[in-house]
Amino acid sequence: MIYYLISAVVFSGLILILARKNLARILKWVFIAVIAYIVFYIWSILGIFIAQNYPEYYAISFGAPAIMVLLLVFKNEWYVVDTAGFFMAAGVASIWGLVIGVWAAVVFLAAFALYDYIAVYKTRHMIGLASIAFSEKLPMLFVLPSRKGVKLDSIRFGENDTHDNSALLLGFGDIVFPCIMVVSSAMYGKADIIPFMLFPMIGGIAGMLILFFTNVSRPAPGLPYINTGAVAGFLAAFLIFRIF
Repeated sequence: MIYYLISAVVFSGLILILARKNLARILKWVFIAVIAYIVFYIWSILGIFIAQNYPEYYAISFGAPAIMVLLLVFKNEWYVVDTAGFFMAAGVASIWGLVIGVWAAVVFLAAFALYDYIAVYKTRHMIGLASIAFSEKLPMLFVLPSRKGVKLDSIRFGENDTHDNSALLLGFGDIVFPCIMVVSSAMYGKADIIPFMLFPMIGGIAGMLILFFTNVSRPAPGLPYINTGAVAGFLAAFLIFRIF
């Protein structure tokens, strides 16, 4: 677990250093490459069920990531970035949720919730990271417009305690981590898969709603709210269907 936390700190520091040297745009291509790979991973699996023959399978498997890359490069609007984030969350969660196990996922989410709290309120480097991601158009943040007609270029994000209220911003990790909990919980409770899947999902959504409605005027860490809700949902399912 400590290795992942160290990796998160090192990666955040790398982005901040590159930004100071005006090299942060290099990372945009790294992120796009990672997203392309995950989109390929997802559609190579879906293609098995959709395609009727090998040409269709390869067209689906390679066409989907190609389209995603083209959209991120030439049509970098909020809905394109959100779609990329959706695939990122689905792909990473499906891998990690199956690999690490449910109790490791609980510890994983708790550790990163604490890290997120420290990174936003104490060291504040996560705010700087989000600001860089936004200014350099790095595909790292979900953008949820608060009104119709909002364009990505019109949204402003600052490193101080306020930003404009034209959109709500949420890091990809704020969705990836609770999704890992949902997947690992569902695999753990296969005999009662529906509640073991729905409880963490509902808990994560509840945490997200609390985050959105109580921290609208300044940047706030998302994982303490969302991860707590997802873990609480799993623990509720565990108590109801395994203990009582």
